[in-house]
Amino acid sequence: MAGMTTASSLVSYGFEILLASSVEEAEHLLRTNGRISALVIDTDLGQAGISLSLAKDARVSDPELKVIYTSRMPFRLRDAEKVSGAPCVRTPYRPHQLAGVITQLIRRQATEEAEAYAA
Repeated sequence: MAGMTTASSLVSYGFEILLASSVEEAEHLLRTNGRISALVIDTDLGQAGISLSLAKDARVSDPELKVIYTSRMPFRLRDAEKVSGAPCVRTPYRPHQLAGVITQLIRRQATEEAEAYAA
C-alpha cells in the first residue's frame, strides 16, 4: 500500500512510474524497458541481499542508471553492498523527499553531461 501511495505521489510530481511487486518482476521491467532512468530499492522488504544484487546487476547493464536505496536503518547497508553514488533515504519518508532525491540525481547527470560537452 505504501508503494502505491508513493508511486501515485511521484506521478503527481511528473515522474513515470513502473512498480514491481517482486525482485523477479523488477528484473523483467529493467530488461524490457530501456527508458528506466532511476531504480528505487527498498532494502527492508525481507530480501535485502537479493535487492542489493538487483541494483548491482542493473547498474552493470546500464552504468547511467540512478539507484536510490530506502531503509529504516541505512547505517546497516555497507558501502561494499551498494552501487557507487547511490544515496539512501531513511524510511519512513515523504514522497516529496524521494522526488527531491530523484530530481537531484537526474540534474547532477545533466550538469555533468553539459560540462563534459563544454570542455
